[in-house]
Amino acid sequence: MLIIYYFPGLYGTLFRRNKEAAFSNYRLWESSGFVIAYAYSTHLCAKMKLYVMLTVLLTGVFMYIIVEILHMRKVRRQKEKERRAAEAEAKNRPPEPEETDDEKDDIDDEIIVTHL
Repeated sequence: MLIIYYFPGLYGTLFRRNKEAAFSNYRLWESSGFVIAYAYSTHLCAKMKLYVMLTVLLTGVFMYIIVEILHMRKVRRQKEKERRAAEAEAKNRPPEPEETDDEKDDIDDEIIVTHL
């Protein structure tokens, strides 16, 4: 029964900008499922109810896998986009000036050896 707590977390992760709409949609479909199950409960035998529940379960698992794949692709695209933006920014940045030999000599002159 811990899966009951997993779905709200999943909705919160997938719909960061529209959490309120996501949770209300989740509750709507959850309630619709209860109503449909209650409506057919007196008309179907136990064997048929098991087949219906198995079908719904397998459909849910299949759709969950699709959602995870799409979410991974979205995250991968966002990371690629950020990487490209960072590369473009690095290309547009002016190169740092190289030190000349005179500057290196000045640095060496400032080093004082106090021990041998």
